Amino acid sequence: MFKKLLLVFLWFLVTPAVLATSGIFLSNYNKNNSNISLLPITQIEIQNNQEGRVLGSKITDTRPYLVTNLLENTQLAPYSQLMVEIADKYGIDYRLIPSIAMKESGGGNKARSGSFNAWGFENGRTNFESWESAINIVAKTLKERYVAKGLVTPEQIMAVYAPPQVTTGGKWAKDINYFFSKLENL
Repeated sequence: MFKKLLLVFLWFLVTPAVLATSGIFLSNYNKNNSNISLLPITQIEIQNNQEGRVLGSKITDTRPYLVTNLLENTQLAPYSQLMVEIADKYGIDYRLIPSIAMKESGGGNKARSGSFNAWGFENGRTNFESWESAINIVAKTLKERYVAKGLVTPEQIMAVYAPPQVTTGGKWAKDINYFFSKLENL
């Protein structure tokens, strides 16, 4: 019994230090190796005591991690942080961009090669210059053509985004809601 309590105590003591060290390592790695951050290192707050020992850490915004988990093993996984930032920029639900991408193309994995169109724009015929450009244009379009007109739920958006789905049972909205729930429960 004492050994179990000791292990639990050590786990609570060591975990924040491991998380902080990993965050610092990944931050330095990303600065040196990529302009795309897989993890929102800036969202991690680390508290140190006077000796520089880590007392604790907390993640203030879990949304990029939730999106990363949803998009795991997809072409869009490295853009999770960007999706959240762009959604915030346009004032739209952060779940829309990754959920529609999962519904329309499995997170970009089934998008036409070189099109960067994971969202099925113009039935997949639209070409974007890059994933970054596509994410920005998709978010702006969702804001201007849907959210600004009061269409905010998947059911409301479906009527314009995928109108045939309205008369065939609304599978599009059901699938988007499924991905929404995955983002809430990961």
